[in-house]
Amino acid sequence: MASARRTTDASDTSARAGNTGPRGGLPMYAQLFALFRQRIENGVWPLNECIPSLDELMEEFDVGRVTVRHALGMLEAEGLIGRFRGRGTFVTARPQSNIWYRIPMNWDELTGPQPDIEVEWLESHECAQPPASVHAGAALGESYQALKRRLLRHHIPYGIGHTYIEKNVYAAFGADVLAKPIPLKILDARLPGGVGHAEQTVRASVADLDTARLLDLTSGAPVIQVTRSVLDRDGVLVYESLGIFRGDFVEIHTDLK
Repeated sequence: MASARRTTDASDTSARAGNTGPRGGLPMYAQLFALFRQRIENGVWPLNECIPSLDELMEEFDVGRVTVRHALGMLEAEGLIGRFRGRGTFVTARPQSNIWYRIPMNWDELTGPQPDIEVEWLESHECAQPPASVHAGAALGESYQALKRRLLRHHIPYGIGHTYIEKNVYAAFGADVLAKPIPLKILDARLPGGVGHAEQTVRASVADLDTARLLDLTSGAPVIQVTRSVLDRDGVLVYESLGIFRGDFVEIHTDLK
């Protein structure tokens, strides 16, 4: 079979540009991994066909052999490519999930099965209240547990989560919350009296210095902010979170009809 033809699109250009493209400060091997994965997902590198050789990829992106090998190794570990002696490297599967974050658009999606992600817990401390509750009609609890975590896929940081949980709720199942990537799944199942109201706001923004550092971005790079508020049956704010995600790893999908 013929080797896949070289293509150039906006994503390819950003990868060749090193750390100056939309993926900010991501290591070059991670940029290439994301790009190669996208080529497979979009059919640029078709299933069961040979991809360009190591030397061709080194020349195309002006990078060293180790960098390309690292990116291809990540694809192979995910089961997307296979190397066959004397024949080359072939696409063996299409990605089963997106590397970017698909923002849940309803409660069932939000509390349903979640993809495998890595969580790094960065902070945990008590505070009087969330810094700025989005839900103006909510009554505030006495105090809140503030949590900060970094989310990663394939060891690539893609999101920062700032979470505030009412202190009595946190005291009831704090350890379980810390053990799960998505605390809302625990909250939905075990909140006394059940959830009364929940809402979500999605907005575009840019990375501040702290976010840029944690997500390997340049300051001012595009990010997506997702704020969630959950009230109990008495109208008390029991949970609020601000998720900040790399703009290049986020997708919003809605069935319109």
